[in-house]
Amino acid sequence: MTDRRRLPVVAVVGAPNVGKSSLVNRILGRRRAVVAEEPGTTRDRGYARAEWAGREFLLVDTGGMEPSARMGLEALVTLQARIAVEEADVIVHLTDARTGPTEADAAIARELLRSRAEVVLAVNKLDDPADESERYRFYSLGEGEPHPVSALHGLGVGDLLDEVVARLPEAAPPEAAELPGIAIIGRPNVGKSTLLNRLLGEQRAVVSEAAGTTTDVVESEVEVQLDGGRERFALLDTAGVGKRTHRAQGVPYYSALRTAEAIRRSSVALLVVDAAEGLVAGDLQLARQVEEAGRSLGVLLNKRDLVPPERLREVQEQAAARLPDLKPPVLGVSALTGAGVGEVLPFAARINRAFNLRVRPHELAEYVNHLAARSAPPRGVKLRYATQTGTAPPRFTLFATRPGDLPESYLRYIENALRERYGLQGVSLRLKVKSSR
Repeated sequence: MTDRRRLPVVAVVGAPNVGKSSLVNRILGRRRAVVAEEPGTTRDRGYARAEWAGREFLLVDTGGMEPSARMGLEALVTLQARIAVEEADVIVHLTDARTGPTEADAAIARELLRSRAEVVLAVNKLDDPADESERYRFYSLGEGEPHPVSALHGLGVGDLLDEVVARLPEAAPPEAAELPGIAIIGRPNVGKSTLLNRLLGEQRAVVSEAAGTTTDVVESEVEVQLDGGRERFALLDTAGVGKRTHRAQGVPYYSALRTAEAIRRSSVALLVVDAAEGLVAGDLQLARQVEEAGRSLGVLLNKRDLVPPERLREVQEQAAARLPDLKPPVLGVSALTGAGVGEVLPFAARINRAFNLRVRPHELAEYVNHLAARSAPPRGVKLRYATQTGTAPPRFTLFATRPGDLPESYLRYIENALRERYGLQGVSLRLKVKSSR
């Protein structure tokens, strides 16, 4: 497939415990990454949409790079970070002012300077704005000007982002837009490749009774008829992802990486679940991955021909109970017999429409006012206005007096009501609150 690219990618990389996750949290304005004093808390790459000065980009948090590591967990974490470097347009190399330039920093700098991406050097933990002298030592890394920041206090982060945004590539023209993707994901041997072959009407993927036959992303272009119109999608089949992927090596490890990449490239992920087994830990882990990537989710209960209707209803209720944030729609199918398979692509296309929902400003403001009248916010808080601030996934912003006094339960009330009214089941809806002042 040609690279008809998505949002530009900004990767935050560096040695262990230099404050990468703290910086990511500061940029996103919320506690998304786990932050701890112990080195190596972040192991996998974490992706989130970010915005600065009107430019949107994917922000990637990575684990600590240890270029000398050859085996074990450190080597796997470093590999994850290197993959982030390969796909990044701009790399923020974060260092620690308290330790000064280390041999690890120098080794990382040499790697980054060989990459195709723009590199911005940042020196963290400069908490005294009057004294930036420590940053000058980092000129020795050869990455240009060291930008002083304090992720803990937010100092210098805006200036750093100005530099990052200035180096982002120009946005792709509309005609170069990538087809929306539908990723078929699931644990090994739940019938994903058999389903793909049914959908395409041909032997496009290798099907085997042995678990783990597919190790790469298989992509095909499909056309879906919906409400009298036709829509085109890239259909992505993936390898099965088993448990403990963060400890996996070889084929299972790379299968997990490629599945994660397919999720990020898709608008809709279809989670194939064995109807007889129901939702298990591996399914929930994949669903969380979809939500964290800001994508939408539908659940396909495969092998429906092998279970009674009561079991299908039971698993459907289980999905609603165990995935309360996304509340994904559920469809029963049999990839083996073809039952229900004709509904799969229209099912995904409807989820995609919800993912790209745009609500008229006046309508949204009126509806949120209605919700506030029906169930008033806490005393002293008034909802002044509501607007949609983005799509794919839908993002909404509430403007309120004393926004810090709005409890999580009230925001969940607004979110659930929006999800119900606009058919956003399975969509990673985003809701923000700002001061009306």
